[in-house]
Amino acid sequence: MVGRYRREISMRTLAATRVIDARELEGPDPCQAVLGAFDLLAPGEALVVVNDHAPVRLLQRLQADRKGEFEWSPLEAGSGRFRTEIARRDARRESLRGVSEALAWDHDRLEAIEDRAFRLHAAGDAAGARAAWAEFDLGLRRHIRFEEDILFPAFESVTGMPPEAGPTQVMRLEHLRIGKLLEAIGSVLQGGGAPLPLRAQLHQVLGEHNEKEELVLYPMTDQSLGAAESDALVARIQAS
Repeated sequence: MVGRYRREISMRTLAATRVIDARELEGPDPCQAVLGAFDLLAPGEALVVVNDHAPVRLLQRLQADRKGEFEWSPLEAGSGRFRTEIARRDARRESLRGVSEALAWDHDRLEAIEDRAFRLHAAGDAAGARAAWAEFDLGLRRHIRFEEDILFPAFESVTGMPPEAGPTQVMRLEHLRIGKLLEAIGSVLQGGGAPLPLRAQLHQVLGEHNEKEELVLYPMTDQSLGAAESDALVARIQAS
């Protein structure tokens, strides 16, 4: 896939992960404890925050006080348990972000999680494989959702390309195929099977899909919007 080399780097640099259970934090401002822990991270390191609700305020604080310094990746959401990974970027505070950089990074992150799920499956850890796959499924469906709800409409508006005839129509059709493969692979893993042919299909469609996005759609969006508007779009995507 396009992000294979970058993904391998991500797997190395995100090895150190601290878990903070925000439900156990005391004091008038629990977010401050998380921000303090984040400030101790080296670039490439990450922490995972556990909550019993969506951590909207924490994201708002990060966007206001640590703009440009972090990646925000939900790992689990719902049923009274929310886990979010916050990774430290190698970037200065207040730096502007582009769509190409931010969304290609998420492609790489998702590839790494999918790879971990099947390595666990091959090692006989069925429960671990299902847990990793659940993170991948959540992350990829979120990625698809923010593209269709936020990115594609912005692209169509700024380029004048209609949704029924432009590249976003192709992307939406491929999203439908990807969603069906996610569902099929998840069902096989849940039943204890080995969905290797389905995985090969997913790799093919997702690899081609990501390549078109990273080489065409994302750069066109950045070029059409400009730096400040692209940065604002990335902030909206983080909050989606």
